[in-house]
Amino acid sequence: MAQEKVSVKQFLMNVLNAVGIGVVVALAPNALLGELLKFLKEGNVVLETLFQMVVLVQFFMPFIIGVLAAYHFKFNGAVATTIGVSAQLGSGAVQFKDGVFQLVGIGDIINVILVLLIACLIYYLLQGKLGSFELITIPILIPIVSGGIGLITLPYVAKVTQGLGNIINTFTELNPLIMSILICIAFALLMVTPISLVAIAAAIGLTGLGSGAANLGIVAACVTFLFGSLRINSVGVNVMLFSGATKMMIPVYFKHLIIMVPLIINGIIGGLLAYFANIQGTPMSAGFGYVGLVGPINAYNRMGGDPTMNIIILLFVFLIIPFTCAFFVHQICKKLIKPYSDEIYKFELPES
Repeated sequence: MAQEKVSVKQFLMNVLNAVGIGVVVALAPNALLGELLKFLKEGNVVLETLFQMVVLVQFFMPFIIGVLAAYHFKFNGAVATTIGVSAQLGSGAVQFKDGVFQLVGIGDIINVILVLLIACLIYYLLQGKLGSFELITIPILIPIVSGGIGLITLPYVAKVTQGLGNIINTFTELNPLIMSILICIAFALLMVTPISLVAIAAAIGLTGLGSGAANLGIVAACVTFLFGSLRINSVGVNVMLFSGATKMMIPVYFKHLIIMVPLIINGIIGGLLAYFANIQGTPMSAGFGYVGLVGPINAYNRMGGDPTMNIIILLFVFLIIPFTCAFFVHQICKKLIKPYSDEIYKFELPES
């Protein structure tokens, strides 16, 4: 079969599209069922097992993304699983400790992208040139080369996250109002990228008002993409966006950076809300937004005064005001910015 030529741009977009869809596949079970099962599982062995299963799925995100990347390139099934294994190995999600292999997280998505670019390029160049030896050499060559390079680059790629964390940490030294706005904008802009915002918040010990602003930055990103997506995408895509899985829109964001405009505006609004409502948080709660109610619950635990009034304030800060403002921001941007439209938020599923 003749090899289909792929441009550099399309090569990269194939991998980014795989990341977008892979995030949904890996995170959907826990995002949609995790909190409910966590609440119901006490004393019930079956629900406890189901909860463990939906959490475990997300640890295989690199493998899922790798298989989907191969699918976008129309590689065969054996190669797809090999590339998936390469992504899992090079992601950092699997570590060898105390004589055993352990799943320690979902891995570094930036490194996953790097590993996949190398793995897919290797097979793209070798496809059809190895004859009957392909089935023997490819499962050895691709994981060792691309996965091995991934393990070498992993500590250096992690410094990208550390560097961004250091920049965000400088915001905490500014006036509290300016700090809240800048952190909120930064988290809104970075949410739909391969960067782990939870890792950034934990690394710099983001706490107090800074943590609250970070959570509202996540909210700003969620509502921006939700209202952009409502008229152009399916109900399933919109449900996932509402549940907080905005990283699925990475390819959309990278193709249409004009989306930064509403993200910045909604980030400013979120920063003002964090400052005037004095929304607080911890390093471990920052980066979740309203997902699993992690942000609102941590903010509530740090509020004084009447509990009922605090709940009302949180409803306005995390839900009513961001959603209302995001609707108007989206409509205004469509009217004033020529390239901006509902169509740029179209989430493309791969053709079967």
